[in-house]
Amino acid sequence: MLPLPLRTPAPLLGLVLLGAVAPPAAAGQELTDSLRAAVRAHMERLARPLGDSAGLVPADSASMDASPAADDSVLQALMTLPGYEMVQYRGQAARFETESRVLTLTGAEEGGAVLNRQGVELSADSALVFDETTGRLVTVGAEALYRPAQGDEVRTRRIVFDLNENRGTATDAQTRMNAGMGEWIVRGDFPFVSQDESFGHHIMFTSCEEDEPHYHFVAREIKVSPGGTMVARNVFLYFSDVGVLWLPFIAQSTRQGRRSGLLPIQFSVNDIVRASGSYSRRISNLGYYWAMSDYTDAEAALDWWSGNYTALTGGFRYRWLRQFLQGRASFRRFWRTGGGSELAFDTSHDWEISERTKLNLSARYSTSADFVRQNSFDPREVTQSIDSEGGLSRRFDWGTLSVSANRRQFLSDDRVEMTLPTANLSLSTITLFAAPFNRARFYNNMTLSASGRFSRSIRDQPDQDLSTNEFSFGLADTENLDGGFSSTLSAGALSISQSFDLTRNTTRELPAGFFERPATGTGSVGDLAGDPMDFAAQQLRWSASIDYQRTLVGSTTLTPRLSLSGRAIRSDTTSAPGGGFVSAPRRVSFGAQLKSDIYGFYRGDRVRHKLSPSFEYAYSPETRPTPLQAATFGDRAIQPRNELRFSLTQTFEARSGDEDVDSAQAAAPDSADGPRRLQRSEKITLLAIRTSAVSYDFEEASRRGHFTRGFADNLTISNQIGSDYLRGLSLSVEHDVFDDAGAGPEGGARVFAPFLSNMNLSFSLSGQASVFRWLRRLRGGEEEEPESASAGGQEEEEDAQDPAGLETADLGAATVVPGFGQERDRDSERHRPSDGRTGQWNASLSYSLARSREGGGTDGAARPTRWCRRICGSSRRTSGP
Repeated sequence: MLPLPLRTPAPLLGLVLLGAVAPPAAAGQELTDSLRAAVRAHMERLARPLGDSAGLVPADSASMDASPAADDSVLQALMTLPGYEMVQYRGQAARFETESRVLTLTGAEEGGAVLNRQGVELSADSALVFDETTGRLVTVGAEALYRPAQGDEVRTRRIVFDLNENRGTATDAQTRMNAGMGEWIVRGDFPFVSQDESFGHHIMFTSCEEDEPHYHFVAREIKVSPGGTMVARNVFLYFSDVGVLWLPFIAQSTRQGRRSGLLPIQFSVNDIVRASGSYSRRISNLGYYWAMSDYTDAEAALDWWSGNYTALTGGFRYRWLRQFLQGRASFRRFWRTGGGSELAFDTSHDWEISERTKLNLSARYSTSADFVRQNSFDPREVTQSIDSEGGLSRRFDWGTLSVSANRRQFLSDDRVEMTLPTANLSLSTITLFAAPFNRARFYNNMTLSASGRFSRSIRDQPDQDLSTNEFSFGLADTENLDGGFSSTLSAGALSISQSFDLTRNTTRELPAGFFERPATGTGSVGDLAGDPMDFAAQQLRWSASIDYQRTLVGSTTLTPRLSLSGRAIRSDTTSAPGGGFVSAPRRVSFGAQLKSDIYGFYRGDRVRHKLSPSFEYAYSPETRPTPLQAATFGDRAIQPRNELRFSLTQTFEARSGDEDVDSAQAAAPDSADGPRRLQRSEKITLLAIRTSAVSYDFEEASRRGHFTRGFADNLTISNQIGSDYLRGLSLSVEHDVFDDAGAGPEGGARVFAPFLSNMNLSFSLSGQASVFRWLRRLRGGEEEEPESASAGGQEEEEDAQDPAGLETADLGAATVVPGFGQERDRDSERHRPSDGRTGQWNASLSYSLARSREGGGTDGAARPTRWCRRICGSSRRTSGP
């Protein structure tokens, strides 16, 4: 608690002003008479006043810059003897009484009296008194301060240290101590402090930083053993000055870092004093943590919840540095009180097999989703999903291959989605007919790139109750296969690309005769007899295009394009004679794309408005389909198209630091060595608005008799808004453009009535956000932040993704699926030195809205049919109480 390494091997002899401590008595007896005489003569010379007849000016051994040992042969001889070391004294004056053998170091007006030995510093505001006969060092004054070489300082009213017995006493001491679960402020009297053990009485400890703490513990007696264990008895818990709890004893380790030992037991006050007969007691984290080595550890713990279950939690972590392999695995086994058991596990492994090969695996699983919903106190766990994923990637000389799989178990509706496998192959870009630039022709240095993919996804839905409801096609189990291949050949501005995609969608366990309704029109599909059947549908798409990009002015580009595409489908209800594919007519499309950037400047050129519109035009002539093609694909898929597509992105940007740049350029003369590179100012996005694309078909408008019919049915326009000023802000709004309630499906005018259908807002803020830093700069209360904490820095982006730490936190016994190792990792982060800032906080807010036009009155004020609102706010202090 209060180690005072101020021991000296023997009584001081009066050489303290030279910064040396005499050796032990046994060693002192071995000194020769000549050495004793030399020491006495040296002390007599130092006692002469400055400017005496001998002209001696003694060196200042208390000065940090002085080095008396370099010029004093006697002191050099003393320092070579065993038991001597340098000690520094600072103060206004020093008095040594030869008869009483008492040294008094009087403190200066600033800093007091200070003793510094091997990085350990002891200071008193009035004086330091050392009695050589008793071997006691005493601080005099209202306050003494002890600063060890490592650890927190100790403030006390008085310190008495006995050098002969190697123990000390601290009165009214205050310090900080880490007791495993956090940092505590400790105050009280310590009558006995030594290197072996320390004792205290009436010790108060709390984590509240206030002068009058909101809560605190008081221990009548406390003992700190050298093994790093604190034991206290007669412990009282107070809220303000009201006692609420008494404990006969507590035991807690004070060592930091990884170490083997018992885990701290977790329980509440109600688990000890039950206020209700129906209350269920719970005691958790009763176990042991084993730090096997610096690279492996394990733990096991019991959790007992009366009337509910008994659980065993185990975990193992490892890190094999030589093989670049690390991972963890944890499990929880539950035994229900009423019978039965459940299992949940969590594991994660990462292996960098070589520079080109990487393997990762992360798996979480629970045998019962109902058990998780009933027993978890973590809102994330009961509302989200249990995810597992794994993957292998390999980079070859000719390309890159990656194979992965994932599984999601949704706890809200017992739905399971799995993708097994997902394979992607990307070939390295090949340069054809390579030639130097000055001798290259149009066919030289062409590049060829290609990639392929394949995936298989399964969705397992809960069983439908056909006794009360009809079978829903959308809630059936499905299996989807998707594969494709694409390649691109580029020669300068000319590009030729082609793609091929094949998909197969299978719906499982459909009732017999699902596509054949009863002729009477009554009854449900579930009433049809027969074995369940599967429904499969396949679709094949292919396309080939050639385009040529031409730069017009600045960033304005024009890209003419010619494409040929086609598709074919086959299903159990629609197929060609003989069960083959039904091919759609091949479509030829002519078109071009025009992209440009338009700028507007405000306040000179400090604020810039950038518009990036994109226009894409495509025309497809009419085809001549067969009756089967017309019945299969419909008029929309085979009629001619005369389509224009428009999209827009706009940003407002500002340059920061222009004044500094302009002044620096004006002050700096032209360099004689050549032209100088102009300094670049930082660009900040004030506001960014990204608008989704809108398509208009002239042919469709002409066929359906009104220009509003050229827009797609159920046309929606979405806007995404962001800013560098508020990195944590994410806003998207979506509007339905037309009201089709009064228009027929085949023709007629549509009413232009924008309607807000969806809005999603998420906002996170912290004390280190840009807006608060700028406010502090305006007030002059904070200097420029480092780059890592500036707007757009990595630290703030990480906070914006998880400002409250809830997305990565393991709540321990509050969850059902374990996460061994994550809590211990946060402990190590907590033990890192603070940067001196206290009271840091984070907050997050999210809001979502979804509604439709249906259900509105005649006055046009539509009522929302689905209103989903979620506001989540949290604050966290990363340092301080």
